Amino acid sequence: METIVRNIIEKLMELGYSEINAQSLAERLGVSTIIREPLMRWLESGEETDCSYEDITAFALMRDRGQTYPAALSSIDWLSREPERARKALTSRIDSIIWRTK
Repeated sequence: METIVRNIIEKLMELGYSEINAQSLAERLGVSTIIREPLMRWLESGEETDCSYEDITAFALMRDRGQTYPAALSSIDWLSREPERARKALTSRIDSIIWRTK
């Protein structure tokens, strides 16, 4: 699994993700089982394959929410783990969340 995470980090950084954001996203993507097939295809060939959880698809998230393919895969995984919370967030009109720390 560690090799997969390293490969994801490298690919994300090639796409312009910062190292810390790439690490965080790669760790989430690397352990997901629901998005394993499209993730591996993307890592190996760069091909973006649509996938979904119920009626929300990765391609729709990319089109409607401006998510990158890896972020859309992460959202599909989140939907599978926390469907109510994720669906509420993804169908809201909020485009981003900014966390402020003291």
